[in-house]
Amino acid sequence: MDDLSAFEIGSMVHVVTLLACAVIVIVTVILTRRHCHDARITRGIRASIVFGCLSSWVLSNGFWLQPSYFDWSSSLPLHFCNLANLVSAVAIWKKTRPAQSLLYFWSFGLCTWAMLTPALTAGPMTLWFWLFWLYHLFIFISVAVVLTDGFRPTWADFRRSLTLTLSYMGILAIVDAVTGWNYGFVGKGMPLQPSPMDFLGPYPIRLLWIALIGTTIFALLMLPWIRRNPNSQSR
Repeated sequence: MDDLSAFEIGSMVHVVTLLACAVIVIVTVILTRRHCHDARITRGIRASIVFGCLSSWVLSNGFWLQPSYFDWSSSLPLHFCNLANLVSAVAIWKKTRPAQSLLYFWSFGLCTWAMLTPALTAGPMTLWFWLFWLYHLFIFISVAVVLTDGFRPTWADFRRSLTLTLSYMGILAIVDAVTGWNYGFVGKGMPLQPSPMDFLGPYPIRLLWIALIGTTIFALLMLPWIRRNPNSQSR
């Protein structure tokens, strides 16, 4: 039986948690589609998602800002997934295209790894386990609803999102290099759990591989839409 006070990648706890998250996302999409013609219900669903994004962001980041847990090297909300919660709220409520496109590429290109190989050691007997999965869950609920709304990425969205992502990665890399931190996992340190980072070689060469692999993944995320949007124009 799994130790419920600790978390291990690939454990039964991990698998069940991923399945539970998938079910919640699917149910949310079904409800959104079923009530798409009822403005009042639709607004309620969206308001609930926005509230979930913002409240989970406050709770998860507030957890590490407590004096007993605070550490400059790990407690600041600077990781991509931290920002993805805020981007999710904007994408759902304001429906701005830059937020929608950034959410799409970050969710499937970056945050997916946080679900499959989470830098998490705390099990379901701890509060952080639930906060961790809660704020990641709302990222994927949000991107699923954005796609349900009809968002389809264009190459202009790809270029803009990639530019923003690489720019932010560069900023974090500089901050990490100066301070010795590892925000965005672009510093000298490594994630707490096994991850694809283990195969990218030593620092700082692995930063080049991260950028190249990330760019490739973003490009691959355009493949499902090329045939559907063969004449898509920049927006």
